[in-house]
This record gives sequence, C-alpha cells and structure tokens, in this order.
Amino acid sequence: MIVCGIDEAGRGSVIGPLVVLGISIHEKDTSLLKEMDVRDSKSLSKRSRETLYQKILNMNIRVYDVVLDAAEVDRYLRRRSGLSINMLEVNAAAEIIKNLRPDVVYIDSPDIKPARYAERILAMLDYSPRIICEHKADSRYEIVAAASILAKVKRDAIIAKLSEVYGNLGSGYSSDKRTIDFISRCLRDKGEVPSCVRKGWRTIDKLLQKKLDGFGDV
Repeated sequence: MIVCGIDEAGRGSVIGPLVVLGISIHEKDTSLLKEMDVRDSKSLSKRSRETLYQKILNMNIRVYDVVLDAAEVDRYLRRRSGLSINMLEVNAAAEIIKNLRPDVVYIDSPDIKPARYAERILAMLDYSPRIICEHKADSRYEIVAAASILAKVKRDAIIAKLSEVYGNLGSGYSSDKRTIDFISRCLRDKGEVPSCVRKGWRTIDKLLQKKLDGFGDV
C-alpha cells in the first residue's frame, strides 16, 4: 500500500511562494522515517532540516510539489474577492494526489473543519483514496513531517535565491524585522514592491499607510 503525506511552507509569509509538497512511500518503509527522527520542520534547526532533507530524498520515495508564487496567492485572497487560500491549497493537494496516486493520504489541515477540507479535495479527484486530514498532522505522522521538511527546505532555497537578486529579504515573514525593513526600503526608494512580495497582505497596507502619513522608516 502506498501512503502519502502533504504539507506546506510559506502560507503566512509576505514574501515568496507558498510551497505545497507531497511525498509518497510504501507503507512498510514509513518506519524508516521514525528511525531517522523525522519531525515537524518547525521543531528542527535549519541544519537538522537540511540533513534530514537529503536523507529523505535518498529513500525510495516519490515527491511532487506545487510552487505558488506571490501573485497566485494574492489572486486567491478573500479580501481581493478570491476563493480563499484554503481553496488554493485544495487545488494544490489534489494535483499532488493525482500525480502520486497513493492509496492513503495524510494531510495537515489548514481548514478549521478538516473533514470539509478532505471532501473538497476528494471532489477534485478521479479516484477515491482514503484521506486522513487533521490539524497538526505534521506532529502526529512522520510522513507528513517529512513533507513539511522538504517543503520548508525548498522554500528556504527559493528565498535564498531571491535574496541574491534583491538583497537580504529575511525569512519573508512579517514577524521578521529584516523582511519589514526590506519592504519599507522598497516603498521609500521606489514607491512599489517587487513581484516576489504579496501585495494583498495587510502588512503592505500598513507600511503604505505609514509612508502616506510621512513618518516611520518608510
């Protein structure tokens, strides 16, 4: 039996893509992930994530990812009359499942109603795998934790490449002072932000307002 884990990285960031990634493996090999001490990527250091990333890829697995850029994320924002980020992730998860064709899927649910999230994914498929959709699935199932590690490392690599082009972007999250400083400089010096920034985020509204009010760092 083939099992699959799906998780994402970058959902709440203001800079960079949302990466939704799935990993599939034969059920009998999932114990190897536990032996490797695979855990939720948020509980690991950058070095540990990168080490596990290589170990996971060296296993007999299949990987499929969907990288959604800032413009695509903005397009799905409800505050911009979009369908919602949850629906964007539903589409991505369905694409992953269609390509990996697992028998059982474990998903970390972004929806407050995991059953609804699973039903929406199933409605987009041409077959009916068993979907186990739970909150904090990345801390309960090694297969989802493995997906979270791969997604996080892939997104970090994309952010690193963007930093080579634009300068230090920080982590891309609004809680990171380096990220806010970068956006503020762009608004101050150019009056706009580059395409890697999610323009629909409230963070941008607040920084634009500070610029209009004529105070702060902008």
